[in-house]
Amino acid sequence: MTRSSLADAENRSPAGGRAGKRRDVGEATARAQRDRSEVGVPFSRSPGESGSGRDALAAVIDEIVHPRHLSPADAPIPVELDPGTPEPAARARSRRRPELTGRLVKTAAGLAIVGLVGFVPAMRLLESASTEAVVNARLVTIRAPIDGVVELGPEAAVVGAPVASGSVIMHIANRRTDRGRLDDLLRLIDATEDERAAIGERITLLKAQRDRLVEQTQFFQQGRVRQLEARTAEIESQIAAAAATRTEASAARQRTSSLVLSGSQSRAALDRAQRDDEVATETEAMLRGRLTGVEVELEAARLGRFVGDGYNDRPSSSQQADDATIRIGELQAELRLRNERLDRLQAELREERARYADRSAADLTAPVSGTVWEVLTAPGEEVRRGQDLVRVLDCAGAVVTAAVSESVFNGLHVGDPAHFRLVGDSDDHAGRVVRLSGLAAPADNLAIDPSALAKQLYRVTVSVPDLAGAHCAVGRSGKVAFDPTATPDAWHAIGSRLSGALAWR
Repeated sequence: MTRSSLADAENRSPAGGRAGKRRDVGEATARAQRDRSEVGVPFSRSPGESGSGRDALAAVIDEIVHPRHLSPADAPIPVELDPGTPEPAARARSRRRPELTGRLVKTAAGLAIVGLVGFVPAMRLLESASTEAVVNARLVTIRAPIDGVVELGPEAAVVGAPVASGSVIMHIANRRTDRGRLDDLLRLIDATEDERAAIGERITLLKAQRDRLVEQTQFFQQGRVRQLEARTAEIESQIAAAAATRTEASAARQRTSSLVLSGSQSRAALDRAQRDDEVATETEAMLRGRLTGVEVELEAARLGRFVGDGYNDRPSSSQQADDATIRIGELQAELRLRNERLDRLQAELREERARYADRSAADLTAPVSGTVWEVLTAPGEEVRRGQDLVRVLDCAGAVVTAAVSESVFNGLHVGDPAHFRLVGDSDDHAGRVVRLSGLAAPADNLAIDPSALAKQLYRVTVSVPDLAGAHCAVGRSGKVAFDPTATPDAWHAIGSRLSGALAWR
């Protein structure tokens, strides 16, 4: 009986059947081990064996990054058939060669599928991203400008309520504001106005008195001129009479002189005739001199100047009018001073009223458009100057605060592009790195303190224009992914992360 017939007999028997099955399982296991050793893939452990998915992932990554090639040492050792081996066993081995080729193809396909499936987590492992990220915005604190009591404004300050720039949020009233300076200015202004009124009345009275004196002076001048004109006419008449008397005396003298020569008259008669002639001549000369003086006085009177022995060059009415004019000028100067002082007091009063209004009441207006983030007071509360009352969230400057690892932090620069994605959202928002904060960083006036991100000590601030708006989602978390190709040492960073991942394995 041949060996094959014996094997068939054993397989047909119950005990032989079980032994054949065990041999088949052993041969299948040996073939699987031999096949995997031939393609250079380590044999995977069963679920019961020690190991983890992390080891498998690291092995796949290692195979993708550093593919192994079969060396001559790793090549399968050819099996030499024993010359005494029966021919059916050789034919069985030849039949197993196509099966081995099929298994190799299936193994290669499985490795490709594993590579494709592991590509996404591998890329996530190599990706430069944040560990924590939250939408943030700056806070604008509104403080009390004065001491006083808080009152509600036209728009009640409610947390979460939107406010527009310039809108009144609260009102502060201070009823204990000192207004002593304001009252003093009002009293000074009233007194100055009273003085102005009194000076004006005095000026009016003096002007009326001056007008009367000027009129009286004009009447005196006109009467004096007429008086001097009449005296001039009188003197001229006297001069004419004196001239006639002189002519008569001269003729009588000539007649008496002729009679004396003829002996008809005595020498005494001639002397009397000569005396009368000389007296008449002197009288005419005297009257002409008087006429000249009256004409001079008349001419001065017509000009408003009065020349005489019994009075001054100007009458008392004219002098009183001059005194009234001088007094009016002095009062007008005082009135101008009062007006200037009143203008200064009015200006000080306006400034003091503005200061009093600022100290007695104040409206708290929103400097920016945003949302009420925090209200630190209540209506009726007494507040002090400089006390924080309301904080407004400035959504126009919304940013993303992210925590990153030290290796990621060291590979970033201000200005690098980044992408932010909210949790539960599939849209990416483009941004740019605007600040890098290490272990020692100043405090930021942000709604969410960066120290609240406790997973990492390194902070990155990213400006995301898409998040800016009236309703920014401050507090929502997400993830920031940085573009490694934007940095000059990008490939070095990727290589370092890859080597770190392999070392971690």
